Amino acid sequence: MHAPTNAYFSLVKRILRLIQGTISHGLPFGPSSFELQAFSDCNWAGDASDRKSTSGYCVFIGSNLISWSAKKQPTVSRSSTEAEYRSLAHATAELSWLHMLLHDLSISSVLAPILWCDYLSAIALASNPVFYTRSKHIEVDCHFIHEKVAAKKLVLKYGIS
Repeated sequence: MHAPTNAYFSLVKRILRLIQGTISHGLPFGPSSFELQAFSDCNWAGDASDRKSTSGYCVFIGSNLISWSAKKQPTVSRSSTEAEYRSLAHATAELSWLHMLLHDLSISSVLAPILWCDYLSAIALASNPVFYTRSKHIEVDCHFIHEKVAAKKLVLKYGIS
């Protein structure tokens, strides 16, 4: 992205031709706004063999799905709040990167990206600048998300995803 060449533009054209040829496969793209929003969720201790959680998110520009991820978390979460919060941190990082990318492409949005979460405790933790002893093990994620929310570069909303 910092030094695009003709080879990169050829690859972009190839990707766009691939998308054009697979429109009937289920990812519709249509005219919409450039507002970013994401949905984040996880299943706490969902893997019965090692009790690690799986995080997932999907990101939309307007009504078009542009990015998604579903990954097993690298460590065991000791609470459902911790698992959800780690999932929020991954989605926040993706939203931040995409927001900067759109800005670099001179497509700036008036509104901050919205991150939807279905877990009120994780939203409360992101809104509260005081970190309790029970949450010190996820303190870096707390600072990362809280900083984005406090700077109004991210809006957290409660919703069933």
